[in-house]
Amino acid sequence: PDSCPEYIQQNITDSVSCSDILITNPDAISGYYNLTITNGSTISVYCDMEGSNCGGEGGWTRIAFINMSEPGTTCPTGLTEGQYDNITLCGLNHTVLDGTYDPVCNSTFFSTYGLNYSKVCGQVRGYQYGFAEGLDRYHDYGYSLSDPYLTGVSITYDDNPLKHIWSYVCGLSETDNYDYVNCPCNIGNYLSPPFFIDNDYYCESGFYDAYDPYGNLFSFNDTLWDGQQCNGDEST
Repeated sequence: PDSCPEYIQQNITDSVSCSDILITNPDAISGYYNLTITNGSTISVYCDMEGSNCGGEGGWTRIAFINMSEPGTTCPTGLTEGQYDNITLCGLNHTVLDGTYDPVCNSTFFSTYGLNYSKVCGQVRGYQYGFAEGLDRYHDYGYSLSDPYLTGVSITYDDNPLKHIWSYVCGLSETDNYDYVNCPCNIGNYLSPPFFIDNDYYCESGFYDAYDPYGNLFSFNDTLWDGQQCNGDEST
């Protein structure tokens, strides 16, 4: 989103979710509401009552919102902040510090406040940095959901055992169709996604040609996972 939503505090302290509020009041508008959670305490959360980014279905409780284009926004704990061409980014420690490609996995945690939920809706945007390995780590080394099995972002929940929600995978290039470092959709790419993510993933590359990433550059001209600029083999 271009800007943070307007702060609208609603004093409804007997509700246990944004969906509960919307059911009680179908005319409720998006904004901040007070909810009573399972331990009896009250928390203030943002409720999306329109669901414009979630299929038009409202009643969503915001768990995380990070827009690095907003002044004063900082990266969540676990990610490293860096400045590139006057753009503030959150990234892996190794890409910020030394540009190597050793498998690294940095994690951050967002609390659901103990709220019960059955569906998750969200968006992730990013930029490719240099050589991306797609799902190669899984296919070559047998990495599991707890390992750095992809280049990109993996959204999970629980920890006993860890469960998968969605993966945002970054492939090497849009036109290369060889080996596991590319998206499965590229023509001639014969790999299948890991069994633990099944078809719950989105894969895109920020570079058109396979040689472009070797300059250790960011793909600022092609934002990842926005469904735009899918060219070459990637368009299939």
